[in-house]
Amino acid sequence: MLRQLNHDEEQRMHALDRLLFHLDTSQDNVLSQITSLTSKILNMPSALITVSDTHSLHIKAKHNFVLSEMRKVGALDQYTMQTNELLVCNDASQDERFKNSPYVSGEPHIRFYAGIPLITKAGYAIGTLSVVDYVARSFSKMQRRDLKTLASITMALIEYRNAIGLIDAVTLLPNRQRLIEDISQSTDIFEDFVLILLDSIDLTYIYEMARSLGMPTVESVLKDIGLFLRLNISRQASIYSISAGRFALLVKKEQQEQVLSTLMSCADRIQQSITSHIPLKLEIFIGYTEFQIPIDDPQRILREALSALHDALKKNTRLMAYHKESDEYQKRAFTLLNDLSDTLQHGHPGLYLVYQPKLHIKTRRVIGAEALIRWRHPEFGEIYPDQFIPLAEDTTLMRPLTEWVIQQAARQVRKWRQSGINISVSVNVTVTNFAEEDLIERLQRILRTNELSIHDIEFECLETQKIVENSAALSTIKKLKDQGFMISLDDFGTGYSNLNYLKNTPAHVIKLDKSLIKDMKTDKSSSIIVQHTIEMLHKLNYLVLAEGIEDEETLDYLWQYNCDQGQGYYFSRPLVADNFAQWLELHDVY
Repeated sequence: MLRQLNHDEEQRMHALDRLLFHLDTSQDNVLSQITSLTSKILNMPSALITVSDTHSLHIKAKHNFVLSEMRKVGALDQYTMQTNELLVCNDASQDERFKNSPYVSGEPHIRFYAGIPLITKAGYAIGTLSVVDYVARSFSKMQRRDLKTLASITMALIEYRNAIGLIDAVTLLPNRQRLIEDISQSTDIFEDFVLILLDSIDLTYIYEMARSLGMPTVESVLKDIGLFLRLNISRQASIYSISAGRFALLVKKEQQEQVLSTLMSCADRIQQSITSHIPLKLEIFIGYTEFQIPIDDPQRILREALSALHDALKKNTRLMAYHKESDEYQKRAFTLLNDLSDTLQHGHPGLYLVYQPKLHIKTRRVIGAEALIRWRHPEFGEIYPDQFIPLAEDTTLMRPLTEWVIQQAARQVRKWRQSGINISVSVNVTVTNFAEEDLIERLQRILRTNELSIHDIEFECLETQKIVENSAALSTIKKLKDQGFMISLDDFGTGYSNLNYLKNTPAHVIKLDKSLIKDMKTDKSSSIIVQHTIEMLHKLNYLVLAEGIEDEETLDYLWQYNCDQGQGYYFSRPLVADNFAQWLELHDVY
């Protein structure tokens, strides 16, 4: 629950007022039709539907009525809500209760009034349906009956619209569909607006909470978050609940600075403001985009704001504006991911392997090659793996992608063997692949199909830290090593290059990342680090391979430091299979 509400009844009613106001945040065409129909059926010049909050009566729909909002003080509709029953006043100017009302003595100079409260199923009066005239008159029993019927229809419509999806069932805030409607139907032509999205709780945590404690617990937390935001923001902006834990605010441009300042204050206080019987990690991230009414495509505005929010989440920054460049990058990434899925499903067009030789540093003889995937995209041209592999890693695409790489590498090794080239090829494998239960079985099947042995295909382990933390992946690597497969740990010197990981990961070769190698000849500290790293790894009984060797001087340093193996542009760039075979003709092979 919210700390500041606790059991304070006055605050509870204040929150309820705001909640009721947000049942409908703008005039509704259907409700306007009801007021027009009411005026016609009852033969009255004016009819209106009001909704009440703490201070005001908001006129949500009207027919031929000059005011758009009224204070509660002196309002006949407020009296109707307080008495909670039909009120008929034939001549307000002669009625002691109302003759001093500003709406009787002043504009719109009401004389006749008949109103009935709109009551929810829970028993709360949220507003009124009323008719007025500007001359005194009577009101028949049939008219009273018709007004009651029309009020029932009006309340049923409000609750029905809630039920069919314009109101979020948990927070009781207008939802995403209503947001799109409000943007589409705005009449503030040529006005500048800002759409602000905020994320309040991690979606993964919500799923875990639901799994462990059930949906009622999740819904209770989401209700409290929605109420917290209403209490702090609803006077400044219209609030919408667009998904679990995510909210939207629609504000005019001139209010942007004030609203964002309030949201930043909310971000500072939300963790302390909401209590729960379970630990909660509540943190607000905000993304926003600017636009001008009218908008042909409101969904585009929502997507832009969502892009800004995701930038804020990704960069762990509380507040981010929409940036077209970042958005274009993400759209391109999403396109690549979808195209990669299509490519894997339809015969792998555009995917191919290149091979970079690995050499023994002291003898300069070729000891093997690393298979590297490439993608010739029909729209974007040549794409390197660092552009699409990270996109695939958290999806189901990694299994078929790695399977294809292993199969292609095995077929190429077989072709080379048939032409007299005896060389092993290593492939890069992620923790996701190693965790697959049938990886070893599938690998053995590929080797049998291509008449190869365990010495022909080697494995380079990416993401060493994740592998150590994944018992299934670690178990597979141990089995592969026990069966005689050569195992390398890739990119040592970047990220989590912790010796504890080395101690717990079965491997034969440690590959020093090119970031360690590139500055050896110009930076003494880098040279010393490489030298002692090689010495340490040798003491741990590892072979050491240096990546990124680009010149003779760097190679000489590695030779002096007794580095075992190397690869890099100094020897050769990655080459397609035919060019690699031609390159091998000029070099000795172990």
